[in-house]
Amino acid sequence: QNMYEEELADIRHTDLLIRFAEACGTTRERVEDPSNMNAITRGLQAWCYAVAMREHFVVATAALVVGLESQVPSIYKKQIVPLREIYGFTEDEIEFFDLHITSDVVHGERGYQIVLDHADTPELQQRCLQMCRWGAEMRFSYTQGLYDSYVKPDLVGA
Repeated sequence: QNMYEEELADIRHTDLLIRFAEACGTTRERVEDPSNMNAITRGLQAWCYAVAMREHFVVATAALVVGLESQVPSIYKKQIVPLREIYGFTEDEIEFFDLHITSDVVHGERGYQIVLDHADTPELQQRCLQMCRWGAEMRFSYTQGLYDSYVKPDLVGA
């Protein structure tokens, strides 16, 4: 359901993110070119694929939905105000962030419920907890990597 909403529904979330990237001055082609991905992004993508393919479905849900995705609303709530008020982005340009403030609450709740319903052994429960922590660490590392790659260089000497 989450993937359908993200990639197959009428409004593809990827297209909304590309719209924001274009408003920042880049092109769709540059965003979609994997050679422009930094190492942290490649690492996060590889980790997500590995977890989805190798782990029990409830452990993957704990990692990817609870640990990684459920953090998004609180992060974006803090980011959307300066994007509007300081940087002057339009509502269309930041629709990706606005949409995820609400949709990822729903996604996170679904994930929590799946984990509560299906992590039915102590081993699965412990693995889910570990993967939630790792998902949270991946989100932090990814955000730090974006900052280090794209923001910090502009601050040197500012």
